[in-house]
Amino acid sequence: MVRRLPENRTLQSAQISTIAHATDDLDRVQAALRFILPESLKEKEIFTRRYIQGHHGNPIVTFEAKLTKPQEVDQFTHHFTRQLEKNEKLLIERDLDMHSDEEGNLYIRIDKQQAFRGVIELGDEDPIRLRLKFSRLSGEAGELMKKFLESE
Repeated sequence: MVRRLPENRTLQSAQISTIAHATDDLDRVQAALRFILPESLKEKEIFTRRYIQGHHGNPIVTFEAKLTKPQEVDQFTHHFTRQLEKNEKLLIERDLDMHSDEEGNLYIRIDKQQAFRGVIELGDEDPIRLRLKFSRLSGEAGELMKKFLESE
């Protein structure tokens, strides 16, 4: 017998990350990150910063947040799916095998510059990376991801 989570618990966690190069303005990077968050999370210190060196000794700052509390995951994903345009969702769904893995993770890359401008748009160059972990106890991951992408 397969144990199922409640319908609204299909997502276990959401991980958000990006990097800032030496040429990036950290305030602008933080503004882009805050834009993709719902109001309830904007003022919380959810991002961990790490200061590292690049291959050529250049300074790099990484930002990472992992949301695991059910209420925070739900608030974030609801806000995110409302902001993501339908055509962007369709692109992810069309290439779902390129955006997901066998562990139930959905990977989405958001254009960081566009997020700073107040637009959530897919982008591979200098992205904000999202990893959404779907519970395999809730059903087949691919179907859960499609249902998620169809939601508002």
